[in-house]
Amino acid sequence: MSHVSALSKPVLIPAGKCLSWCVLFIGGRVEEGRKKEQKMKDEIAATVVFVTRLAKKHEKMSKQKIEQFAAKLTSILFAKYRNHWYLENPSKGQAFRCIRINKQQSSDLMLERACSECSVKFSDLGLPAEMTIWVDPFEVSCRYGEKSRPFTVAHFDGSVSNEFSKFEISRCISVAVDKSTFDYSAISSDEETSIKEPKTIPTVSNPNSIYQSCDYSHHTSPGWSQFSRKKVHPNDAYHPHKLGFYPPAKGFKPYRPSAAFAGPRVDRYHWVNTKR
Repeated sequence: MSHVSALSKPVLIPAGKCLSWCVLFIGGRVEEGRKKEQKMKDEIAATVVFVTRLAKKHEKMSKQKIEQFAAKLTSILFAKYRNHWYLENPSKGQAFRCIRINKQQSSDLMLERACSECSVKFSDLGLPAEMTIWVDPFEVSCRYGEKSRPFTVAHFDGSVSNEFSKFEISRCISVAVDKSTFDYSAISSDEETSIKEPKTIPTVSNPNSIYQSCDYSHHTSPGWSQFSRKKVHPNDAYHPHKLGFYPPAKGFKPYRPSAAFAGPRVDRYHWVNTKR
């Protein structure tokens, strides 16, 4: 019984030691958070520089407003990504950290909040109508349009940054900004062309072509009528017509060309053989 009672006694920790342990635990968590912020500061900085350079290109915001927007966006991204940053698995939480603008979502919440806090219109940023930015550990990538391929805005190998790496990152960001005009305008024009203009159809000049104009003409051509299949009986007599020619079979309708078949050429793509 004495052993049981001894084991069941609660372990008392002095108040001073308990307080010191709590301080150490909280301090450790704070230090861990600082390390995470320290590690993701390069990626967030590259993202902010990329967005602000796009805004500068639009020339709707003053230098002071751009600096205010950059500071607000930096703090917003740090607060959002703090507990969603995984160095051991960079793709984890990728959708949560994504900055996205498209036809269904005309503005991103983080960008909109940064604009609101510094009294800037979202439209003044001049961002492409369709843009996706992935902010991941060691890499920031972007895609203009919904169907194009992503490209790298900035890459970090985890080593200590130097002047050369900073210059290289700045150069990559400048290239990414320049791509915004070329890539998205090309994508938009391609999409409009595919909607407004039909695919080119090669001209068929062979009179015996098997292509039919009904596939491309608004006029529908009547098909050849079918002869009625009547059984022949031995008792049926032959009755010649008085005028000396055979009457048309029952159910047969002579073919009359419609407007689409008025001539040997239906349209600029197809020809019809008039001798068959």
